[in-house]
Amino acid sequence: MKKFYAIPWVICFLFFQNITIHSQTSLTGKITDKDTGEEMIAANIMISKNGNFIQGATSDIDGDYSIRVDAGTYDLEFSYTGYPTKKIKDVVVKEAEIKVVDAKLELGRMMITYCPILTGYKIPLIKQDETSTGITITAEQIRNLPTRKINQMMLMTPGVSFTQ
Repeated sequence: MKKFYAIPWVICFLFFQNITIHSQTSLTGKITDKDTGEEMIAANIMISKNGNFIQGATSDIDGDYSIRVDAGTYDLEFSYTGYPTKKIKDVVVKEAEIKVVDAKLELGRMMITYCPILTGYKIPLIKQDETSTGITITAEQIRNLPTRKINQMMLMTPGVSFTQ
């Protein structure tokens, strides 16, 4: 009698094992700093195909990531705050394969070369496109006020109410 119950369980086991083997197509890897080798926590991974965004993920505390995808050719983009974006193109993922793609990000060296400073700005008397009312207080007007506390300065401004 137990033989008849064992056969359906064996058939179900073989069926589900076949499904799980074929559904394990994924991209995995580790994101590290190129200079120090440290893992990049919460780095962003973007997967695109033919210029269209497919899926995204974030690396874990060890810098590892894993994304389930369908078989195909993808472009990967790795980004992290303070680091330039790294792109890896034409990554081929085959059916029932775990493709490992590691990324080493290099710290960005950015420099500001030109920063214009605007001086001599004059406040226009009437602003044509502004539908609400308000005023602008200049630094000289603040210096001429009899107080230095911000809440008292606000009370001296017309149209401002302040509660403590």
